[in-house]
Amino acid sequence: MINFSTEQRIIELGDIKIGGQPGELPTVLFGTAFFGKKYHQPDVAALEEVRGFIRAQEDLSKMTGNPSIVDIYLGDEETMARRLEIVMEALPSKRMFSVDVPESSIRQQVLRHASEIGISNRIILNSFNLAAEQAEMEVLKDHPPGCAILLGYNPRDFSVDGRMEMLESGAGYLEKGLMEFSKEFGIDKILLDAGATPFDHSAAETLRAIPVMKNKWGLPVGCAIHNTVESWLWMKQYRKEHKPEYLTCDVGSNALPVMLGADFCVYGPIRNAPSVYPFVAMVDKFMAEGAEDYFGVSQDENHPRRKLG
Repeated sequence: MINFSTEQRIIELGDIKIGGQPGELPTVLFGTAFFGKKYHQPDVAALEEVRGFIRAQEDLSKMTGNPSIVDIYLGDEETMARRLEIVMEALPSKRMFSVDVPESSIRQQVLRHASEIGISNRIILNSFNLAAEQAEMEVLKDHPPGCAILLGYNPRDFSVDGRMEMLESGAGYLEKGLMEFSKEFGIDKILLDAGATPFDHSAAETLRAIPVMKNKWGLPVGCAIHNTVESWLWMKQYRKEHKPEYLTCDVGSNALPVMLGADFCVYGPIRNAPSVYPFVAMVDKFMAEGAEDYFGVSQDENHPRRKLG
């Protein structure tokens, strides 16, 4: 079991709390909506499918006690506004949501649009990273999101130190560290992403970085460890004929960061929620029981340990 000497901050993301000592709060689960070719120009059926996935994730969250965040994939400017609208219609009014935007130019458009329609405080930027262009920095300063995930990915150094360096100093890619920029932009709610890397690219350092980051800064830390499984070359071939077995590996990978103290997991496509939620709830029960037995860390009635008997 893990416990940190550094005071662990608990952050409120709308109606969700995240952070604290391992075993104190349930793991927050991010499921990604709109990722895939069928959603590039979605028809009515595809949009209704997304709504169904969001409802299912919400129901599973209520059942297990693991808070849910919808992570919206925004790969083009044309569908951005409609995708945001659909998710906001499906969620409780105070619920924050994550925006997964791969291109800097589109991130700028998303941040401006969110400011224009008055929802900046509900946005979790996924993520603020080394690819941020100067124009994006200006937009972040003028239209900061309610929360930002700071990505510790450092392509020059996959070690824990290299990931920490990206957050602290910019690792030679940026003139300052991501944490200092966030403070300058007035983003006081930040989550740290250890930056999942593929096998043979120090994948284990992703996991090792989680307790190191939590112990140093006391902030909520997590990652999208499913990306390591997704990029596994052998598995890409194997999954063509063995999709259920692939899903077992994909879902099961989320146990690893939680056992090392992670506060959140970005678990991949939201359609996988029915497999992910009971699994992570089980891991949370193990962690919570150990945290109370060894360190006196208690949980409330909404934690999977209490909620699921």
